[in-house]
Amino acid sequence: MRAKLEVRNMNDESGAAEFERCHSRMAAVVLSAAMLAGAAAAVSPSARLKSNYELALRTERLTEAVVANHPRDIYRMFAPAFTAEHSFARFDSAFTRWLRDRRIVRASHKVVDIKGPSGYVSSWFVFAGERDYNYVYQNWLNTGRGWELVWLSRILDTSFAFGQTDMLALVKAAEAGVRYVVSKPGLDLFKSGFRPPDTVVMIRLGRPGEGDFQFDSLPVLWVTPEQIRAGAHLPRTQFRVNLALVRLIGDIALVTVDLTPTARDFLGRKRPARGIEVYLRRAGSGWQFYDVGKKW
Repeated sequence: MRAKLEVRNMNDESGAAEFERCHSRMAAVVLSAAMLAGAAAAVSPSARLKSNYELALRTERLTEAVVANHPRDIYRMFAPAFTAEHSFARFDSAFTRWLRDRRIVRASHKVVDIKGPSGYVSSWFVFAGERDYNYVYQNWLNTGRGWELVWLSRILDTSFAFGQTDMLALVKAAEAGVRYVVSKPGLDLFKSGFRPPDTVVMIRLGRPGEGDFQFDSLPVLWVTPEQIRAGAHLPRTQFRVNLALVRLIGDIALVTVDLTPTARDFLGRKRPARGIEVYLRRAGSGWQFYDVGKKW
């Protein structure tokens, strides 16, 4: 028999509540998520509010499933692209290793941010006999069929990578994502004074999605970190580009791109890399720009 839990809702000013009362306060969670999402001209306020409510409800159910030790309920929340590559038995083993027969006595969740079609959520759990919070960070994707779970930190490790087996589609998606990032609309998002380059200098790191990109009349030059360290003669550019992640999730592709400035700051220090998540939708045999997620 499972003991009643003390649940603290981080979106509620009172700071304490039980799971049985979570639904009655969901409006507070929804309003918080709506403010985080911001306003988008292409989406009506009512549609965005409904979507944010649905994400808050999904994350509440996930948190409850963790507390109840119901890994199959969690597994069903994953995007089909994940479950097609990873069996429930494998996920169940990972969940069991994380839980380690510990009993959860307190839990909570919070929608941290919503950027484009991506939602970022934090759940925390306190185990019996412990005082520290154990955080599980979640990444959700609104695929048009609702919010689908994409990742669970602390429970999943890199062996659970998915959506990277179709090499041709990965290269096409990466090409479309990088093309957008190095365009004027894409570079303007960084607010760093970046201008479209005459040559796109790409750093080859051996990651999925790297390939022979074709950007109309814009040349693409691939170089390795070893060539850069050896002082290879490269075109003068404001930044170099590398692919951090390319993942196919059904008819949506996530392309994460890093831009490394070539100029140093006034103290001679290297400037930090800038990054952006670009979401694409499948269009025939190719990909079209859909939305922007996080930037840093």
